[in-house]
Amino acid sequence: MEYPGGKKQHFRHLLFFAFHRGQKAAEATRNICNVYGDGVIGESTARKWFAKFKNGDFDVDNTPRNGRPSDFDEERLKALLKEDGHQTSRELAEKMNCDHKTILNHLHSMGFAEKLGAWVPHELSKVNKENRLQIASQHLARHRATSGHKQRFLYRIVTGDEKWCLYINMKQRKEWVAPGDAPKPRVKRDLHPNKIMICI
Repeated sequence: MEYPGGKKQHFRHLLFFAFHRGQKAAEATRNICNVYGDGVIGESTARKWFAKFKNGDFDVDNTPRNGRPSDFDEERLKALLKEDGHQTSRELAEKMNCDHKTILNHLHSMGFAEKLGAWVPHELSKVNKENRLQIASQHLARHRATSGHKQRFLYRIVTGDEKWCLYINMKQRKEWVAPGDAPKPRVKRDLHPNKIMICI
């Protein structure tokens, strides 16, 4: 169905008509939903427009909200995040010449969230990963080939771990991550300052 001036504006005209008929916002909402379907307009929305009409503002056009200009270039924002997802909203705002709250509004509307990537001790190459997979597969095959529960290969291994604790607390910056994506792992750098090792 085609609506004059658009669906939302059409409903605003209906609210304007209902207001001048002396109806309440709740009654106007029920009448519109009875004709156009449940949930097409919320009572809170109707109350907002009725409050505007009561204050003498009869403009049914949706005035753009401050800090979110209609010509905002979200594609450029995505490109900047692709270059470096660790940029703050203020750094992005400076590059896009707008307020940082505008950046935050668009990031949230696009589904982006700030997350911390996991610290990893080393950046593994493709060969490193293939070697680890091969060794793990060999261990698993040996475990399955051993008979007897207590004699099985993996059950006879005593594991240990160690942890370097630096005297200087290393911090990392959060990264803006798109819906469904995970933050990139961060490789620990400069592990030569004073530290202590905890062994388990």
